[in-house]
Amino acid sequence: GEILEQLVHASKILSEESRDDMMTEEEEGTDSKKRQKKQKRMDLIRNIVFMGMGEPLNNYRNVLAACRAMIDRRLWNLAHNRVTVSTVGVASRMRDLTRDLPEVNLALSLHAPNQPMREKIVPSAKGTPIESLIEALDSHMMALTKRKLLENPQEDDKTTDFNIEERQSASKKKRAMIEYVMLVGDTSTIEAAHQLGKLCEGRHLVVNLIPYNKTDVKDKLDCPSEEHMQEFRRIVSSYGSFCSIRRTMGADIAGACGQLVVEQEKKQVLDIEDGPFPKDNVKVGRIVATPRRKKSSGTDSSSSEESSGKQQPTDRLLHQLTVATAIAASLFVVSASLLVLQKRRR
Repeated sequence: GEILEQLVHASKILSEESRDDMMTEEEEGTDSKKRQKKQKRMDLIRNIVFMGMGEPLNNYRNVLAACRAMIDRRLWNLAHNRVTVSTVGVASRMRDLTRDLPEVNLALSLHAPNQPMREKIVPSAKGTPIESLIEALDSHMMALTKRKLLENPQEDDKTTDFNIEERQSASKKKRAMIEYVMLVGDTSTIEAAHQLGKLCEGRHLVVNLIPYNKTDVKDKLDCPSEEHMQEFRRIVSSYGSFCSIRRTMGADIAGACGQLVVEQEKKQVLDIEDGPFPKDNVKVGRIVATPRRKKSSGTDSSSSEESSGKQQPTDRLLHQLTVATAIAASLFVVSASLLVLQKRRR
């Protein structure tokens, strides 16, 4: 459906850009083998992440169908570990995904080390205990390991407990991740780092620390210093989790994580399905429509005549339909009256 349509559109853009680059390099005399290798590398989508403005797991059936199409060898043939579903924390659907498609990656947007803090910055967290989310994420990480153990008759008694080696092996595949945005405040203190580490202790989960990228919003938020984030990462890692600081890319063009917004007073963003658009009104990375000019107080007579001319055919059509309806109603009344008279004569 619409999800795969976005993938088709992105593939088309990537292919066109790759072809243009190849033509440029061909004109510059770049080696043909290098060009072919680069084209093969650049014109294919290799990673898919379900995230953004909307909870993917609240659209579960469509997301599940799209994931299956993406990893289907007859269709997109993406590697299972190249497809990631990000969620703010719908525990029941997280378990459903583990049951239906444990091969894809699952990322939990946690952003706080305990329930009270999380409820302050993630409104949907109310009613969903943070411990249940960690349990669901852990189950997803160990799902394939558990399946292998169940298939082995010698390991029938080991279905719930996993040793360190098994957990470390599952963790390296990064099928279960915690996303944690770094904001100056209570959620990024040294105490919070210890709380987050204890929350994940013994599970060997992957924790990604995401530096906050500034946006033009009313709430003035900021990112901690690099030194502070490194100390935060060290503390979380000391509890047995693999913790890393994500590299920020695209902040200089307001295209980094959390920055996909526009100033509405300057631009009007259109949906991709509203196209096609004139090339001179399209900017790279965004589909932008130029704002309409406001009409002056003195309306042009030619434009008013044109608009009235457009309205006249519509008025005539409405008049004809009204007359036809009235005639049909009259004929119906006459026919009914004649039918009644014939019955009385009999």
